[in-house]
Amino acid sequence: MKVAGAIIAGGPAKRLGGVAKAFLKVGGRTIAERQLDLLRTAALVRVFVVASDPGPWAALGVDVTPDRVAGSGPLGGVHAALTAAGDCDAVICLAGDLPFVEPALLAALRDRAPGADAVAPRSARGIEPLCARYARSLLPVIDARVRAGELAIHELLERHGVDWIADAELAALDPDGRSFFNVNTPEDLARADAMAAASRGHAP
Repeated sequence: MKVAGAIIAGGPAKRLGGVAKAFLKVGGRTIAERQLDLLRTAALVRVFVVASDPGPWAALGVDVTPDRVAGSGPLGGVHAALTAAGDCDAVICLAGDLPFVEPALLAALRDRAPGADAVAPRSARGIEPLCARYARSLLPVIDARVRAGELAIHELLERHGVDWIADAELAALDPDGRSFFNVNTPEDLARADAMAAASRGHAP
């Protein structure tokens, strides 16, 4: 199975002064740098970014593809990633505001259930659709939903053949529960910095 990795960068964060969240610094490194390091060491066939503005990413040496349908939210990001995936069988999609995705979880997303429509974690807070793998065979379904304005990504997952990672299995892959910590506010950013300092010396 040929699996690519895509950072779904989204737009500027209004609660963080309009800065693209992927370029916020956590532990002295941007979230983008942390995620690219993680994806590039995960034996994926290709790593790229879904973002409306490729400019900030130029210095990082990564391909950037735009949303195909503007204003289509997270499902639009998955749609763009699958459209740009070429001959890959699936794409792991990561939200651009997750600084601490565990390598073991990423490996599970890469390797599990080759025939599944998707592989996705289900944490204590619910489905995690932007730390998940999507089969390229879902593209026609997602394309139709995006163009019809049916953007509920959770609904899409509930209706298809998803291999869920949950409970004890998820806890074993992410013992500290950090993978889905996302940075939305200045308070989140301060907490992320503290978490990075506490785990310095370990992989992001």
